[in-house]
Amino acid sequence: MQAQNMQGNLLVVGGGSENYNSWSDTPYAWAVNKAQNKRIAIIGTDASPTTWLPNYFVSLGAVFAKNFPITNNSTANAQATYDSLVTYDMIFFRGGNQYNYYNRYKNTLTQQAVQEVFDRGGLIGGTSAGLHILSKVVYTAQNGTVYPDEALANPHNQYMTLADDFLDLLPGIVFDSHFAERARFGRLMGFLAKWFFDHNEDITGIGIDDKTAICIDTEMNAIVYGTGAANIYKAGEGNQYSLSGTKLAASNLHVSQMVHGSGFNLNTFEMQSSGEVLNPVSNGPVSESIIWLSGSDLPAKNQNMLTLLGLSGNMADKIIIVTTGNTAFAGQYASILTQLGFENEILVANQTTGADPEWVNKLNNSSKFLFAGCSYDPLIDFVENSAGGQALKSSIMALEKYAAFIGDNSRFAGKSFLNNYTQSYAGYDGLFDFKPGLGLLRNSLVMPKTFDSSVDNESTATGVVYGMVRDSLKFGIWLHDNCVAWIYPEENKIKLRALGNFPLILAENIGTKAGFTDQSAVNSGNPRAIAAFDKFIFRLMDETLSVDIDFFTSVNEINFSQNLFYPNPFLDRVFLANEFYQTLALHIYDGYGRKLYDEILYEKKVISLPELKAGIYYFRLTDVKGKTISVQKMIRQ
Repeated sequence: MQAQNMQGNLLVVGGGSENYNSWSDTPYAWAVNKAQNKRIAIIGTDASPTTWLPNYFVSLGAVFAKNFPITNNSTANAQATYDSLVTYDMIFFRGGNQYNYYNRYKNTLTQQAVQEVFDRGGLIGGTSAGLHILSKVVYTAQNGTVYPDEALANPHNQYMTLADDFLDLLPGIVFDSHFAERARFGRLMGFLAKWFFDHNEDITGIGIDDKTAICIDTEMNAIVYGTGAANIYKAGEGNQYSLSGTKLAASNLHVSQMVHGSGFNLNTFEMQSSGEVLNPVSNGPVSESIIWLSGSDLPAKNQNMLTLLGLSGNMADKIIIVTTGNTAFAGQYASILTQLGFENEILVANQTTGADPEWVNKLNNSSKFLFAGCSYDPLIDFVENSAGGQALKSSIMALEKYAAFIGDNSRFAGKSFLNNYTQSYAGYDGLFDFKPGLGLLRNSLVMPKTFDSSVDNESTATGVVYGMVRDSLKFGIWLHDNCVAWIYPEENKIKLRALGNFPLILAENIGTKAGFTDQSAVNSGNPRAIAAFDKFIFRLMDETLSVDIDFFTSVNEINFSQNLFYPNPFLDRVFLANEFYQTLALHIYDGYGRKLYDEILYEKKVISLPELKAGIYYFRLTDVKGKTISVQKMIRQ
């Protein structure tokens, strides 16, 4: 699009209450200063608005501010209304219902007056519903509001009402309000796709958080003020929108989040931010198992995943259902698996079962696992501090093993996860609590139940990218409804696909400047849990799209030296010389060929061997299928 300037200025506010000596002072004062005669008209559809907002504008430098309760089409089209409005250099639209603005003011003298004030260099502003009518493309809400999950499940549903026949202020843009608070990133992507499907035109979506504003001058420079972020969504090069049934897919969306004091240009979309460059880090072992992660706790949403788990590998293999005490919940899934014809057994993961030799043996030799109803603290205690837990961790990361996670427990598969995503206002109050996960996805964070009413939707929306920035992760995964993430090895890559009737939302950090807001939305002073980044890649995934999310080094590619283990001779421990991220096995034999020791190695190891007596030993390293990689003669002093 050819660079262009605007005739006037815009104050675009995402909603939330203004207050004296608060977040709103700076952007609202900026707007007042852009109004040459400092006269401000405040328009709304309520018959009896309070005088608080006019008084607030006066406190910021306005010489006069007046409410205009324009409640119907007749008042909107009255000559007296027009004659008065054009004497103001700033017009501000209150919150409410944007369809009332669109329906009652369209093609009236009020619309004409607003356009004239803007075209002569004035300022037009709006908050919440008033924000929606400031972009050329308007979400009218003609049939009522549309929720994010509805927009993604079917962008052509009856509530997706977009129009471009109202005010001509900012072309090529659609705004959305209360963005983080109501997890509206899903519906904004739906708006972009809907417009493209209907008009074959890519537009840019800008979602503004509550208690957040962007100030846009005539040269299209935008500055962000407030406690949240301005969220910019654009189609990237080669992006393709498509429908699988009715659910939406998109292959390449560029997303930016700009926080207080940052800026961007609406012609070039160059970002001016102060963060440090964040390059994603992939540390630790790579899981070579096949993994499924579901978006819902409900059994009805997980039937297909359970069937896939049961049919994988040897159908006769028993499925181990791992729980930490919620046996009723685990029992529901045991019953379903039994009905489907798959043998299963429930493991209550604790220190008692972790020390039970029978369970340790089962966990070492089982190939199929289902995590259902686990609480984090007892699960991690089991995994880290018991022989059974170590056996479980080794098994679920090994080749030709299968692990499925139900709903809430899907979070645990990542490198880290948001622990308190169900806590009301956890993100808004700056109280996020992240924990280390099991690391099956060593560079990712997973969020199930993204749009559920049972969770805090601001936390599910913002927690993923916040965690990615916090922990330098490459990928973030949002799951919802019956969406299932399917992760599997192929050649030397780890691939991700999506299953189910709802799209998987994938965020990717390709290396970008990033940081966090330092602004608080509450009196506690904690900064709101909002991340900032110049550019992430977002995808809406269906079963046709696969993404390489990791890689591992194949056995043939490992460049082993003659001194694979060192030191040689050794005392009570040895080191593995090569750093690798593939599951291998070490077998130690004495001089008579008797096997003395076995250990699964899934990361760079220090191997303690205090029980070995002085003598000659042979260290044999194999892959998980038993193929010999190296045999080394070692001397124990």
